[in-house]
Amino acid sequence: MYIKTNKYQDIEYEKGEEIFLAPEEFGGSFYFDVEEDLTLDDEAMKNVAEALDEVDKMVETAKDFLKEILLDEGNEEYGTVAYFMEYHRDEMDEDTLSEIFPSSDIDTMTFAEMVEYLEVVRFGSIIDNKTEEQAFIMDLSFDPDLTDELMVIYFNLDKQPYYVAHES
Repeated sequence: MYIKTNKYQDIEYEKGEEIFLAPEEFGGSFYFDVEEDLTLDDEAMKNVAEALDEVDKMVETAKDFLKEILLDEGNEEYGTVAYFMEYHRDEMDEDTLSEIFPSSDIDTMTFAEMVEYLEVVRFGSIIDNKTEEQAFIMDLSFDPDLTDELMVIYFNLDKQPYYVAHES
């Protein structure tokens, strides 16, 4: 079987088998994965193909979602996002920070400005444990060669973010 996307041609998979591809295996800039149960479902795979074609837009939506969270200290996810940003700003050495945030003054940079430096490391589709429905998942990070900390954004089938987690 092939995922029918306009942007990434010839992504082959077998029904009932997990998809896990490195960027060079499908011509992307991120790791790509889909849970095995979803590969059995043609409609779910159609959703995956559509999302893959819109992944750049979804990255921008994820960044906007993070910025909105950071504007509202009362948001239940504020602490998660703020801690991720604080960790990178306060715990990393100056040389690493200058590589992650080139030509920026980290001492005056806001968390919302830091969000702009995030890049997609992994994108995929899962069955969300809480909703038991298909969802998309995106790992964002600063330079993955310099940090293993991730902002994990969950999207619904309408490609709207609804949850964020910090993982390492």
